[in-house]
Amino acid sequence: MFRIICILIFSLLILHGESFVLVTHPKSPIKNLTKSQAKSIYLKERRFWGDTKLTTLNLPPDNPLRKAFESDVLEMTPGELDSYWMKQHYRGHRPPYRVESVQSILMFVKKVEGAIGYIPQRAVTDDVKVIYKGNKR
Repeated sequence: MFRIICILIFSLLILHGESFVLVTHPKSPIKNLTKSQAKSIYLKERRFWGDTKLTTLNLPPDNPLRKAFESDVLEMTPGELDSYWMKQHYRGHRPPYRVESVQSILMFVKKVEGAIGYIPQRAVTDDVKVIYKGNKR
């Protein structure tokens, strides 16, 4: 029950215009990303940054933050993304890893140098590096 209440509160915050950011490990060689670079990384068109293997993270499909990210950065609907990943599957490419929460993204990014994930701007800590700021809705 507590988890459901937390998800509802989090969803309301997202729906009321909170912006998101892409974060990575503090020692990542990535300084800043353009929208085009972020899209390329999340669609697995770019898998490395220098010698660093990139690992992208996604929240569950029904998460409002994921929907905002997909709309703003990927500029694709869920149906378009499903079709895209179906085609990529046959090329041996898998979609970003799915994690269940913003806290999971933060923990993963803190431990893996090439990890990239999106979180609400208010959730940024000193343990991660912001590399892209999404549009405020």
